[in-house]
Amino acid sequence: MTLLAFIGMSLAWSFSWFAMKLQVDSFVAPEISLFYRFFAVAILMIILCAITKTRLKPFRTEWKYFIFIALTNFCLNFIIGYHTTKFIPSGMIAVIFSLSIITSEIFKALFDGKKIEKKIVLSSFFGFLGLLFFILPNLKFHENSQIFEVAFGISLAILMMIVFSFGNYLVEKNKHQNHTPLFTSITFGSCLSSIYLLLINFALGHKFVMDFSTKYIGSLLYQIFFASIVAFLCFYYLIQKIGAVKASYTALIYPTIALIISSFFENFEFTIMGCAGLALILLALALEFMPKKFIKIF
Repeated sequence: MTLLAFIGMSLAWSFSWFAMKLQVDSFVAPEISLFYRFFAVAILMIILCAITKTRLKPFRTEWKYFIFIALTNFCLNFIIGYHTTKFIPSGMIAVIFSLSIITSEIFKALFDGKKIEKKIVLSSFFGFLGLLFFILPNLKFHENSQIFEVAFGISLAILMMIVFSFGNYLVEKNKHQNHTPLFTSITFGSCLSSIYLLLINFALGHKFVMDFSTKYIGSLLYQIFFASIVAFLCFYYLIQKIGAVKASYTALIYPTIALIISSFFENFEFTIMGCAGLALILLALALEFMPKKFIKIF
């Protein structure tokens, strides 16, 4: 069962990036698509909490965290991510996003006043070097008129990663203080993000239209059930069985699968330098999960 949960979570997040791309290709504004997604998730999670008798009423001390967790992890990072797919392949976004594990550790060290561990320095170095190797071929092999678009897309992907990382830091702080159940966390986050997205769409003047094409409906349902609910349920199960650190090993898997998907559907090209960059990024992520005794060899 643990293996199935690990595989299910890895596959759910691997295909979610391409599903994001399919939604952006629609005439429906990305912010509207996100509202549909998280409003549906909020309703389903409320029902799930009711069935499992998980508490729905937030503690007073949880509000200060979830106001910002919903804004970062459930709202802004996805808005940035959806718009990023207009400029670069979804697989590239997945690779850059996987580095959020490292930046989350950096936020923890900076805001909690803790000493930055050697493994964070090493993983950050290899991650940054890998990112350079990975993105340079994509700048080189584009026409000059497209270089700026690709560079802008990469910048958006990095911003998405930073926003999500800060949200992860807040999630961990809340976990230590309030021990909020994961079902409850997803419910709070999706409900508050639905409110944020509703206000954002009204401010932008977007119309609440629906694309009834098979491609759009299919990608929306995938994002609701698999990328949002199934993935988090698998993650919750893995945390219980093998712990949070080992559960995060999916970051070593989904970027590669997402790139393979991009190579088939978005004409992403693997280059020698790009593969070397991907290898360095995976090494950086692996260092995050290594025991301290193995880090000493460096």
